[in-house]
Amino acid sequence: MKFSYPYTNNTMWNIINFEVFRALKKKSFWYASIAPVLIILAVFGIEKLSIQNAQKNAQTQDQNFSQNAKISVLDNSGLIDPQLLVTQHIGVEPNKDAGIAAVKNGQLAAFFYYPQNPETNGIQVYAKDQGLSITQPYNDAATNLLKQGVSKAVSSATGNSEAVQILEKSPTVTATTYKSGAEINDLTNVIAPGIFAGIFFLVIILLSYTMLSSTAEEKANKTAEILLTSIKARTLILGKIISLIILGFVQIAVLTIPFVCAYVFFPSLLGFPSGITLSSIPINPIVVTFAALFFIVGLIMYIGFVVGLGALFPGGNDASRFMGFAIIWNFVPIYAISSIISSPHALIVTIFTYFPLTAPSTLLLRNTIGSLTVSESIGGLMVLILSAGIAIWFAVRAFRYGSMEYGRRIGLKELLRN
Repeated sequence: MKFSYPYTNNTMWNIINFEVFRALKKKSFWYASIAPVLIILAVFGIEKLSIQNAQKNAQTQDQNFSQNAKISVLDNSGLIDPQLLVTQHIGVEPNKDAGIAAVKNGQLAAFFYYPQNPETNGIQVYAKDQGLSITQPYNDAATNLLKQGVSKAVSSATGNSEAVQILEKSPTVTATTYKSGAEINDLTNVIAPGIFAGIFFLVIILLSYTMLSSTAEEKANKTAEILLTSIKARTLILGKIISLIILGFVQIAVLTIPFVCAYVFFPSLLGFPSGITLSSIPINPIVVTFAALFFIVGLIMYIGFVVGLGALFPGGNDASRFMGFAIIWNFVPIYAISSIISSPHALIVTIFTYFPLTAPSTLLLRNTIGSLTVSESIGGLMVLILSAGIAIWFAVRAFRYGSMEYGRRIGLKELLRN
């Protein structure tokens, strides 16, 4: 049997170097890294084209309808200006039944009926089928006709052009919020800490199988026992954990660099919403520091747990069956996001905050929305540090004793008894 680990000595640097470059040489690693970028770009491009085509088709449909369609109305509200009907070549029906009959027999493209109280009874539209459409053109035409009549009535009664403009187009609203006496912007404040939360979830998704199979692979090719004769289990596991973190950052770089380039060179296609710029994003040193600590320590804890879990199984295929169990805990808090936002001190949120397997994602989410106090952040960080230590101990012990069992899965009770 050929020994495939060319370590010149048992230093951690050599372990990290070998593990990182072994992964980088695999096509599967790059497929997993590049595929999400291609999928996101494809979805973004298709969505962009679909929106543009839908808007263009809707505009063309509305123009054709307003220019060519034969329309009649019956106004029992008294809000429609007769002069507007004349200028827009819209007829008037003697009664509702006559208008409906004219649409049925094809004499009219649409008939609009305005009851006495359209604000409560609504506008009734009877028209030819225009095919499946998100917004039928005659709905907008009926509404706009009523708005024009109301605007002209208000203008005639008040002589106030500003009131008419408010009716026709709602004014923009600028909101300024304060927290602890300082002006804040809720949207911009979540960007910096939110980046850490987003990267954490991406790393978990992209690297889960690599984490799980990193130790199972040594058991499957029966090199684990040989490794332990020259390398301490703790040194090997710590080297694997650090190399997995490095690989996670490589995958995040592969994923983000195309979008950063798109933002720099094509800002009109990819930019921040609501006029937000990079210079307007605030950096709260305390919040960002805790976000970075939650991310790093939480990632170490999770990698240690998954690497140890993989060491319990005789091969990568057996270990992959438990991948869902390993991943799901990090995403459970997302299902309670409404409570995390509206009731951050509810019992379920508190449990998620301090339960080791849900603590990283919950702490990152709460830190992003600003619902963590400094004391809660310190307490959560202590839980993560303790849990990371236990996870590393578990991974070392699982690899040390699991490496001797090539054909079966070692149980947790058996592991703890050894």
